[in-house]
Amino acid sequence: MNKNKLKYIIKALFDAPISNKDFLVNREKELNHLNKIAYFQPMGIFGLCGETGVGKTTTLNFIDSEDAKRFHILITEKDSKEIIIGDFLYKLSILALKLKNKKINNIAKESKEFILNEMNYNTTYGGGLSFAANISYEKSVNNRKRFNIYSVKEYIDKLLSLLVEEYGKILIIIDELDKEKKEEVLNILDSLKNVLFKENIITFVSLPFSIYREYSNDRMRWNESGNLENIFKDMIFLDSLTIEDIKKMILKRIKEYPDYFDIEALNEIAVFSDGNPRDALWMAQQIALINSDIDRISKDIAKKSIGMIISQNIEKSFSFTKIQKIILKEIARNSLDKSTLVKKLEGKVKRQTVYTYIKRLMNDGIIIENKDILYLPAKIRYYIENF
Repeated sequence: MNKNKLKYIIKALFDAPISNKDFLVNREKELNHLNKIAYFQPMGIFGLCGETGVGKTTTLNFIDSEDAKRFHILITEKDSKEIIIGDFLYKLSILALKLKNKKINNIAKESKEFILNEMNYNTTYGGGLSFAANISYEKSVNNRKRFNIYSVKEYIDKLLSLLVEEYGKILIIIDELDKEKKEEVLNILDSLKNVLFKENIITFVSLPFSIYREYSNDRMRWNESGNLENIFKDMIFLDSLTIEDIKKMILKRIKEYPDYFDIEALNEIAVFSDGNPRDALWMAQQIALINSDIDRISKDIAKKSIGMIISQNIEKSFSFTKIQKIILKEIARNSLDKSTLVKKLEGKVKRQTVYTYIKRLMNDGIIIENKDILYLPAKIRYYIENF
């Protein structure tokens, strides 16, 4: 294949949040709802949830902030509640300084200098560079991190109040929390909720699916409330894309070479991805790189490449016993509930053994249960069918 063509295709399929709204696929409904929240809600923290790689960052990037001043903040320092709030102030100050507004710049500069002066680092504090990138500081094993948390909150309040006064409404986006452990996410948000819950400040946070599930359960309890309801005003869930959506997404990205993948090849990639854009882009890229000498990817080439890639990755991570293979093959043939599976395997595997293995395989993410029905992720099913 022509090197320039391959270079274009690999770059087009690179997994990164898109900046061109024309590349957005089937997120109109969720984006419309997020826009309504940003425009009509008076204040509050709102979650955007979904599986990793489903497109939360991309969707957040396209929220219409015409009515509000937008700030995109990445929390990186998480050692304690004080450090979290300090990190938030530091990042907000840096963004506020870029506004070139004299009134805001004064308090933003003062806030930034306060954080830098307050913080001490020891040699094991790896995250310190994000705070002290622009200053030199002394490292000592005897140094201890210290913080006047009340002063930090006062600075945040001053800065946010001034931003609201100047711009009317503030939109804060806190991204990448979906990559953290659930307990850490809740610690971060619990630390920030009081400083963010102010009139005309709307905060969107990207969250893992596990938190959405717990939040939904809390909301549905009769005459009860859970901890998450004390933090979030609402949550929006991003569903996986359909097979047709995935195919459309890839075609939009490689628009200069729409015939590079046969439709059947795109279908194989879409099925493999289980509706996850990140997985689809990764696999499409891998197929292109492996077959760099081929001008057009057919269904057979795609299928063979996917099988090889899946085998290489799964065999390095998992080793299935004979009984596990029997159980997985049965589920691969037809999604079914636990009781039906046990009955089908009577005479082959002991009843209690089936239940024990199901539990273990579910813990490893090999088997997924949804509404009491067991099924395999497409990657695993693809591999199992070729045992």
